[in-house]
Amino acid sequence: MKLTLTALALTAAVLCPPPAHAAKEVFAHVIVGNVPAFTLSDWTSDMELARAALIDGFVLNIAPQDPSTLPSVALAFEAAESLNFTLFFSFDYLAQGPWPADAVTALLQKHTPSPAYFKPNGKRPLVSTFEGPANAGDWPAIKAATDALFVPDWGSVVPAEAVGLAGGVADGLFTFDAWPEGDTNMTVDGDRAVQEALRGKEGGGGGVYMMPVAPWFFTNLPGFNKNWLWRGDELWDMRWAQVMEVQPDFVQILTWNDYGES
Repeated sequence: MKLTLTALALTAAVLCPPPAHAAKEVFAHVIVGNVPAFTLSDWTSDMELARAALIDGFVLNIAPQDPSTLPSVALAFEAAESLNFTLFFSFDYLAQGPWPADAVTALLQKHTPSPAYFKPNGKRPLVSTFEGPANAGDWPAIKAATDALFVPDWGSVVPAEAVGLAGGVADGLFTFDAWPEGDTNMTVDGDRAVQEALRGKEGGGGGVYMMPVAPWFFTNLPGFNKNWLWRGDELWDMRWAQVMEVQPDFVQILTWNDYGES
């Protein structure tokens, strides 16, 4: 009887497999300002290491006042093109103040034609931010000039508000809400709130959700008035299980190299 039941179970599994999900890209957030001395070889080595971990690409966090940004970005794209690795920009509006709209447009027009720049389904180039909701009004013109698929992190405002900024300019949302608060476990409540807001986006059709995944988070930087530890005992495993539950469009790992907060 056991053999018969096992055979039936195997037959059912073949004839009625569980629902399949399309492969989705996973990226790692890279603070470009933390690696001003990186050579082409360094960028290549890090990308090869990421690829070995099945990471599809890097999200290049760049700040407007950092003199190392432009040469570092050029090296990153040179390395990525040689490896068939993918990149896209996250414009940091918080670390050194907001980006001028014309500078954002110029960088996108220069680098999005690269075969290494990530374009979902081979179409529009994906662009993100770290904060910057006060500059949402810049993005209709930036999008018109670059055809960007705009998926910002505007976590300082609630998702229902973020999706409506500047006439609903965001095509989706990302969030840095990747850690639990206090002595509780991480839940998917924040992820569901973003997805719900995107489903209610004006015009219907929803939007792109990029889900954050992170291990522990601690920092002790007195110069920046930062000293805290967030719970992360089982977070890495738990969060990937939540990715399978939520089924976002993309995943972003926080972070690859933010050494002061990791």
